[in-house]
Amino acid sequence: MNIKLKLLALSSVVALLITGTGCSLLFKKKVAPEPEKKIETPDTNPQEDEKAKAFIAKYFEVLYGQPTQGYSTNLITGSIPSALTEYIAKKTIDEGNNNPEIPISFPRVVEINGMSIVNFGLLSGGSGSAVNSTFIGKQGDSFLYFVKVDLNARCLPNPVFDQYYQLNANTKLYDGIAGKVPAEGDYDFIKVQAKFDVELVKDGEDYKVKAQKEANYKPILEKRISKLNNDFLIRIKFLDENVEADKTVYEAEKAIIEGLFNNLIQIDKQRMSLLKPLWQKGLQDFVGFINKAGITKVNETEILFMDDSYKNKFNIDHFPIQINMDRINSLSNISVIEHPGYSFKNKIYFVKFDASVIKSNGMIEDEEVYAYDYLVTLKKENQTLKVDSIKLNEYYKK
Repeated sequence: MNIKLKLLALSSVVALLITGTGCSLLFKKKVAPEPEKKIETPDTNPQEDEKAKAFIAKYFEVLYGQPTQGYSTNLITGSIPSALTEYIAKKTIDEGNNNPEIPISFPRVVEINGMSIVNFGLLSGGSGSAVNSTFIGKQGDSFLYFVKVDLNARCLPNPVFDQYYQLNANTKLYDGIAGKVPAEGDYDFIKVQAKFDVELVKDGEDYKVKAQKEANYKPILEKRISKLNNDFLIRIKFLDENVEADKTVYEAEKAIIEGLFNNLIQIDKQRMSLLKPLWQKGLQDFVGFINKAGITKVNETEILFMDDSYKNKFNIDHFPIQINMDRINSLSNISVIEHPGYSFKNKIYFVKFDASVIKSNGMIEDEEVYAYDYLVTLKKENQTLKVDSIKLNEYYKK
């Protein structure tokens, strides 16, 4: 009996142990493993994209914050300027520094539209950012961006540039000719947009430039630094009407042009018959007549620049009154558009308008509408802006 009691007690203890162990396992709280921290990048997070774009903007601000001529040594040797070192990836520095084929494009002299650009500066005060980046995609550890940079370009017309610079046969760069310095009045200014392919890599929480190359990058140094290698560059509008200062300039120039053409309709068929022989005779006689006709002034200010080249600049056949027209009653729909060749010194406009024209057919007057298309240039004389030339491209009956 004692044996049976002992076995029963032992069985009870084992059962309690099994039950207790099972309950503890059943109700024990499970601890979830720590999730792996996700590294956000421009292709996974919009905030990272904005961060990368801000870095690119700062990089180009530093790049174009130095004079273009100061990069001559860097172009030839491939050495990274100290001002840029903190923005460049370690791999690029380790493998590319002091190598002419380093994948970094430094500012250089570039020719465009008959002008040689000798210095660039980042545009400021415009209606938008001067540096605009677009994320293209990821390639390996690189984040690819297409970047457009708006720049103010200080330049010289090619014939003037050749008077002060010469090609160095060894470096293939242009050096200033000793003892010759351009006068400030020789320079002009245009606005351009440079396009780049930029590769960024992640460096901790920050970004670095792995490569920054001109669009249509040329792998051979001599071709890459050629003044004629301008595929990455386009001209952009000089006047931004969203900027108050530019808008003021445009409105003033537009007013002079509109004033001139509203004056020119004072020349009817009869006056044109009197004017032609005086235009042929000489400058003084021509100007004297159009002055009396009220052509030369707007708001009591002289608006015409006249010199001995007046026959080319103000060709009598380019006046609005044409053959078989008796007079022009009025102008409408005047459009004054900046020409792509507009610069700080060369103010060129496309001018278009409609004219209500009276045509004489015997005793009957017919009124018809004609469309005109002109090219007009302006220049300053003694700080006063004047019309320098007009050219009639075409006119036709609407």
